[in-house]
Amino acid sequence: MINAYPYFAYRDNPKTISLDYALLGNSTKVPDPKGYTYNNMLDAQIDAVRSAINSLGFGNQSIKIVVSESGWPSKGDAGDTAATPENARTYNTRLIERAQSNKGTPMKPKENIEIFVFSLFNENKKQGFCSNSGEKLGFGEKALTNRGPSVWCVAKPHADEKVMQAVVDFCCGPGGVDCREIYENGDCFAPDKIHAHASYAMNAYYQMHGRNYWNCDFKGTGLVTFSDPSYGQCRYAQQ
Repeated sequence: MINAYPYFAYRDNPKTISLDYALLGNSTKVPDPKGYTYNNMLDAQIDAVRSAINSLGFGNQSIKIVVSESGWPSKGDAGDTAATPENARTYNTRLIERAQSNKGTPMKPKENIEIFVFSLFNENKKQGFCSNSGEKLGFGEKALTNRGPSVWCVAKPHADEKVMQAVVDFCCGPGGVDCREIYENGDCFAPDKIHAHASYAMNAYYQMHGRNYWNCDFKGTGLVTFSDPSYGQCRYAQQ
């Protein structure tokens, strides 16, 4: 599991690294001494780990690589000129598309890479790169609208029940959500738990209003997921 951040490489070497290459633009072609050609820095970073594994003598074993963190900030310390909302939107949109492409890297083109985006929520007590990180990721509409991958909004498991009830009341009232499925005899009534009902209502609201990350905030109790939360006869809306 590796934390791969082309942003840091570009920030520290802006004169030698192309911004388009770091932003997963795929227009830059960088040759490797072993004959591989890289169109973006993320793939190069992943294969650098692969190369290290091979050098340690484990290349003949099946070692799966997962990108446990990757992202780009929209604001940072003074002088972090690459940390802009536009660059964050570009990188994170392309990162999601990369994760959904089921493509490998030049060294292993058929091996799909699982990628986790860091992060969806603000860490406003941190300094520099990580402060306000949810805002800094700047997911654009392309990533979270109907032209992007399937995403859902659910309640955080440990969210306060009183807040969850307020969320349900809002979504099923002023929010305009049709909540009949979470009422008794509805397909999503069971389990009769406030977090389950809130997840259904939050997701319906999120899908109705464009799937922007702020539509899944709900005072910090919402969570965007790429895993379909539907179960049994209970189907969660999606675009």
